[in-house]
Amino acid sequence: MKDEIVIKNKKDLNYRIDEVLNNIYERKPVLLREHTPQILINLGVKDLPMYENPSHIRKNILTINEAKKIGLKIRYNDHYHGLGKDIFLKVLDSLDSPRVIFKCKNKNDYIILTNIKDLNKDNIIVPIEINSKTRMDNLSLTINRIKTIYGYDKNIKDLNLYIKSNIKNNNFSKIYEQKKEQGVRFTNTASS
Repeated sequence: MKDEIVIKNKKDLNYRIDEVLNNIYERKPVLLREHTPQILINLGVKDLPMYENPSHIRKNILTINEAKKIGLKIRYNDHYHGLGKDIFLKVLDSLDSPRVIFKCKNKNDYIILTNIKDLNKDNIIVPIEINSKTRMDNLSLTINRIKTIYGYDKNIKDLNLYIKSNIKNNNFSKIYEQKKEQGVRFTNTASS
């Protein structure tokens, strides 16, 4: 598609993220990955480009103080995760070798638990909505949307309890787990 922004390398992605951070009025979705990670494709997810909205990128990368400093209006329910640009980019790369993948039962959503930790040593989680729609200029695109990227704050809630509770309540199921001593392992759900 001629109007679609194509990001061919990390230099282009760095530039695009800088545009989003320096222009608080930027609203055009950002292409973060040209392809869906192979591990998700192996689990039956369609290979689509992966985008995220600029407002979410700013909330992923900036702290609340950094957001205020550049003039962003902060609402009471805004969550700024303060990952910084370097960790944000590492997380995008880490999607190729996730620690655990969960499939949400009632949605086209997956939750990826990465091997990357934020500055507070919290595990970083990436919720992804598959087969989503976005508009780019005058085009409608089918994408796999990265909804957000954040460290799961262990001071608020224990990640293991959160996962066990959601599995017990059938909100999501584990479909992939990376085992260090055994290599990559797919659960029965993934192979069915």
